[in-house]
Amino acid sequence: MSDGLRAIDAILNERLGLDRASIGPGLIPRAARERMRATGLVQEQDYAELVARSEAELQALIDEVVVPESWFFRDALPFDLLRTFARDGWTARPSRGPLRVLSLPCAGGEEPYSIAVTLEEAGLPPGRFVIDAVDVSERRLETARAGVYSQNSLRGLGPERLARWFRERPGGFEVAEAIRGRVRFRLGNILDPALLAGEPPYDAVFCRNLLIYLARPSRALAEATLDRLLAADGLLVLGHADTLGASPAGRAFVAAAGLGTFALRRRKPDEAPRRPEAALPSPPKLADRPRLAPPPPTPPRPAIAAPPAPPPAPSPPADDARPWLERAMEHANQGRHGQALACCEEAVRREGPSAAAFVLMAGIHQAAGRRSEAEGCYNKAIYLDPAHDGALLALALIAERRGDLAAAAGFRRRADRALKSGRVAADINTKTGGPAHE
Repeated sequence: MSDGLRAIDAILNERLGLDRASIGPGLIPRAARERMRATGLVQEQDYAELVARSEAELQALIDEVVVPESWFFRDALPFDLLRTFARDGWTARPSRGPLRVLSLPCAGGEEPYSIAVTLEEAGLPPGRFVIDAVDVSERRLETARAGVYSQNSLRGLGPERLARWFRERPGGFEVAEAIRGRVRFRLGNILDPALLAGEPPYDAVFCRNLLIYLARPSRALAEATLDRLLAADGLLVLGHADTLGASPAGRAFVAAAGLGTFALRRRKPDEAPRRPEAALPSPPKLADRPRLAPPPPTPPRPAIAAPPAPPPAPSPPADDARPWLERAMEHANQGRHGQALACCEEAVRREGPSAAAFVLMAGIHQAAGRRSEAEGCYNKAIYLDPAHDGALLALALIAERRGDLAAAAGFRRRADRALKSGRVAADINTKTGGPAHE
């Protein structure tokens, strides 16, 4: 890495707190080259000096670095939990003050708008809830405020929701004004100790798929911010690969609801403390997954015999020294999806995020019928390794199945480029007798 790139990396690390191992070695150089082309600069050192003195250019570089991929109702369980949380705590108690929800980071607005739809469907009228949405990228916030999305961003929506909450426009689908007016978008950084300092605490905070990309000192700062912003009895919703435990505040949380939701609450005084760096709860076998809340009364139905649950997997021996991903593959091949995911998440926790881990997790989710979760894992894989042809082809197939042919074609083009690049590298390696790249 050149001195210029090292300087750029240091500036971004100070601002964003990124863990270099989690984002892969090529992300920051690619982002810097993109911005160098945009600014007309040739020397990396010259561009580093521009970033150091220009807040506007630093923001533009940040816009190139952050992960923009999201979609409406990405993973259903957290929104199901929020709906139950709102109905039990606010719809059923009309005298209670407004429900306050924070989406951090909010990317292009898909998550906070999904939260707004969820709360509307939970029966909360205007004025009974407040949603704040914060992101470090001004460009993503501009997209969110515009509220216009492609079909690709709407893949988590059913036809009824699409018809009720969106209006078709020449450039895509626009969020209905009734929902757009429910969200307040703000530029902010989770590492800023003064973030939202003047706001009352939030009853629910969504902070999904961020902590996994932060270095440990930055995670400690982020955990302190989340602890400060969350109400005493609030819900903290994280991504399935995020972990807490870099600070005392992070170790004070325990699972709040059914496994698989990755929602946490503060530990009560009489509960056992979390171990440092403990992984979040892993999804159990589908047959054993508990409900989020008791269902409402329904008319009796004829009893239908449930299929027998698969026998529990034997625990690995204490001296099992195999890699965690190897253990995960063994569980997956035997249909033990919960144990396989647990091993993948342990690999991420111990060894750092990798494209291989997320591709395996995606395959496990697909085998269990969780298409949205699988797609999310494939997207994380290509974030870490943009040339992972297997993940790109899988995303192309997923896009084709939901009828998004433009997205599918884009993924296939990227996969073709990755395959061609791999063949060229292999050819060079064969001719020279050594690796094509260090």
